[in-house]
Amino acid sequence: MSSLPSPALRVVVRGSGSIGQRHARVFRQEGAEVWLWPVRDRGLDGDTPALDDATDAHLLDDATGPAALRDAFVVVATDTARHVTDAIEALDAGAEKVLVEKPVAPSAQEARALHEHPRHLDVWVAAPLRAHEAFRHLRRLVGRLDRGGSAHVWSQSWLPDWRPDRDYRDSYSARADEGGVLRDLVHEIDYATVLFGTPVVLGASIATGGPLEIDAEQAATLLWTSVHDVEVTMRLDYVTRPATRGIVVRSPDGTLEWDVMRATVRHTTPDGEVTEQVFDHDLDRDIVMGAQARAALTLRPSTSADERVARGAPATLAEGIAAIRLCDDARDMGVREIDAITDTRPEDGS
Repeated sequence: MSSLPSPALRVVVRGSGSIGQRHARVFRQEGAEVWLWPVRDRGLDGDTPALDDATDAHLLDDATGPAALRDAFVVVATDTARHVTDAIEALDAGAEKVLVEKPVAPSAQEARALHEHPRHLDVWVAAPLRAHEAFRHLRRLVGRLDRGGSAHVWSQSWLPDWRPDRDYRDSYSARADEGGVLRDLVHEIDYATVLFGTPVVLGASIATGGPLEIDAEQAATLLWTSVHDVEVTMRLDYVTRPATRGIVVRSPDGTLEWDVMRATVRHTTPDGEVTEQVFDHDLDRDIVMGAQARAALTLRPSTSADERVARGAPATLAEGIAAIRLCDDARDMGVREIDAITDTRPEDGS
């Protein structure tokens, strides 16, 4: 029979799929005592103890909820449709903070119950692109641009390459109610709002057909104007080889380029002088997720936006819902004014 580790360093990961096991490994590398709590039987890595509904009943059932979650840092890495329910269970059981994998819910409406929870300010939403050193460098450069301009953001890849050992048609990505490029690639939407502010006018073209034979959208092209008058275009798709991911920002003050696949940021001044920096650590996913984990453990979602972004922290719950709400609006395939939950641009723009 298992016993509980010290609450101060206890991390419980709900869900033991590939992302759940990666979270477990990363938090363990950060010095936490980590427990996996599988939803269903899976082959585990053997390095992380697992809670079991049968053998650990004393840890999983008491008057207020799962005892193992009390005072712990809880990661919710289950199917998207379960995120809100699992996060609320953790909060009700007394978890100190909760980190929910992206997207926070299939839709903004479905996230409402979590947003209305009395402890919603203790919830993070995973946003590992914010933890890239290259992104934080890019953000500083964007803050120095005096005049607006335009940005093109893209994340394009071939869905069958994501998990070569599994039929992509059986994955959550293929399901219209949980997957699709808008939810899967919501990271791009999130970091673009950090850089340029909340969208106020949105246009979208959504492709549900294509070569993959799935119910979810295979491609989306978005166009929006931000509250800071930056024109943003975005291309997200599952149908491109080889994979490519990045952003180009163009303005009268020069051009900025982030190549996520190469971990480089290039700055071209108005007179044509070019400098390029390489951020090798960004190519190691565990290092990036380690930066996010440290920030999530040591900061709170109520910490100032500038400090959160500078430290590579995840998104707040409000920011996570704002991103998924933009996805909802994009599916309307129209151009209209949209209500934003929050302006996620750092206060001083630096």
